[in-house]
Parts: sequence; structure tokens; C-alpha cells
Amino acid sequence: MVSCSSSSTAQTEAVQNDPPWASLRGAEYRDAALKPQTTSDPVLVLYRNDSSREEVISFFQAIVHSREVASIILEQASEFNVPPSLAFALSWEESRFDPRAVNWNSSSVDRGLFQLNSKSFPKLKEKDFYDPGLNARYGIAHLRWCLDLAGSEVAGLAMYNAGTNRVNADSTPRTTLDYVSRIQSYRSGIDALFQKDLAARWIIVDGDVKSAVGRGQEAKIASARFPLLKAFH
Repeated sequence: MVSCSSSSTAQTEAVQNDPPWASLRGAEYRDAALKPQTTSDPVLVLYRNDSSREEVISFFQAIVHSREVASIILEQASEFNVPPSLAFALSWEESRFDPRAVNWNSSSVDRGLFQLNSKSFPKLKEKDFYDPGLNARYGIAHLRWCLDLAGSEVAGLAMYNAGTNRVNADSTPRTTLDYVSRIQSYRSGIDALFQKDLAARWIIVDGDVKSAVGRGQEAKIASARFPLLKAFH
């Protein structure tokens, strides 16, 4: 459930000897701040490369059992520079990858892949919550914001679930701590399987991707294997 509160915008004046980016103003500063940073996440590196992208999509399609949903989550994770394994683990915990998932609370409703809360996203129409593309975009963008605000994955996931106030006040519920633990377990399982069955077949050097095996030796991705991942049972 997304309950993290919206952030406020802060502005600062540049001072002498500040780094070059500190003197940027308006749209320039925004664009510089939001520009995706270089990442060493192997899933993102392989997804962003034309030669290996299809295999990455197929890998996650086998886990999700939907090419559409897998492609959507990968696209949004890449745009917001979120580790895909974390995005998929969060979606599994929230909705079991079901775009139609719904959870009724006492005064609000959580809907869709990332269980967006009706109070947290009041401008979205009901049908928007069930649109996989829109839901993933808002959910992953919100996760990115929580991660940046918190400064760590554990605290960011806790904020995504319980909100900033309780996390900042050191009053995170036990249920949220368990929630974070499950997501990290799912993510570890995905990363381990990805490394074993896909990443090991590619060589990544300074962002360049090359196949580690000859075409004749390339193994077909066995879709039936991925659902056997213990963390997803």
C-alpha cells in the first residue's frame, strides 16, 4: 500500500566555489537532478542493451506469466533508475502481479499492480488504477521518491508501505518490517536466478555488453523453471 506523503520543493542559492551544477536554475536544474545516473545494476544494463533486452524481458515474463506486465515494469524501472528486481519483488508483495488486485481499507482502497492508494492518488480515476502502465508508472516513481528521501532501501520500502511520518518517528509497525523483509527475500531470489540463468551469459564492461558464449551454445530460457523460485510460493 502506498501511503508515503508528497514532498515539498526546496530551493537554494548558489555560492562561490559551489560545483557547476549548483548554479543551474529552473528547468536546467530539474533536468540535471532528474537525469538517470550511471548504474551498475546488471538487469538494467542488459535491459538497456539492444542485444540482450529480449532475454531480460523473457526472463521476467517467465516469472510474471505476462509479457505485457513484465515489459511495463521493466520500462518504468529503467526510466526511474530503480533496480528491476526490487520493482518486481514489490509488485509481487503488493498484488502478486495482478493488475486487477484490490484491497479495501476502512477509508480508502488500494488497487492495481503496485496497490496505489485512493487517498494518496486522488486525481486518478478508478479505471486508471487498473491500467498496468499507469499503475506501474506512478508506483515505481513513488518508490523512487521514497528511496531517495529515505536514503536506504529498507527505509524507502518502509515509507512506501507505512508512510514517512511513522518511519521518521521510529514508529514503524512490525507488520511493515515483515513486509520489507519479504520483499528483500523476493529480490534476492530474483537476483540469484538472474545471475545464474542469464547474467552469466553476458560480459559487461564499462556499460558495453557482449555475449559470453557462442550463438550455437546459447541456451534457451526455460520459462517453466522460473515459477519454481521458492520465494514466490
